[in-house]
Amino acid sequence: MKRIVLILFVLCCLKAQAQTTTITKAIGTAFELAIPSNGVYNVGVGASAKAELPIVAPVSLTLTGGFTTMFYKSNLFNSSRTPGAAGFIPLKAGAKYYFNKGVYAEGEAGEAIETNYAKQSSFAFSLGLGFIVPAGDKNSVDIGFRYEDWSNQLRQTAIRIAYRFGL
Repeated sequence: MKRIVLILFVLCCLKAQAQTTTITKAIGTAFELAIPSNGVYNVGVGASAKAELPIVAPVSLTLTGGFTTMFYKSNLFNSSRTPGAAGFIPLKAGAKYYFNKGVYAEGEAGEAIETNYAKQSSFAFSLGLGFIVPAGDKNSVDIGFRYEDWSNQLRQTAIRIAYRFGL
């Protein structure tokens, strides 16, 4: 599975490299899929919004906020022994570095706030790679892959598919 994702990522990066994408101010809305690598969660889904502000080519600042629902391992089969899904609000700020047109690396740090059960907040950081494919004059599709850690309580690999609105 990891090889397939890597091959798809490389192919899409090559496609994105052939496109002409400039770094602009943008706001994007996204669907996210989380695959935890430890803990009691099996899978997570969520939505997020990200604002991107170029500061110096090829670097942009980012602000991200969203909502993620993490499902417990046995809860996917509607077991009555496990609690309902856990909700989190991740809030992060970071930087995005563009290697070439459309291909980037990104790092973010912030906080993930649990909305039910213990209602704890955790330090969150993420590192990832992605690419942007133009979808019109100012708009584009942003596909990113990242590793994320929430205070060593939750480690996950996430896929983010966003539609970016250029400003």
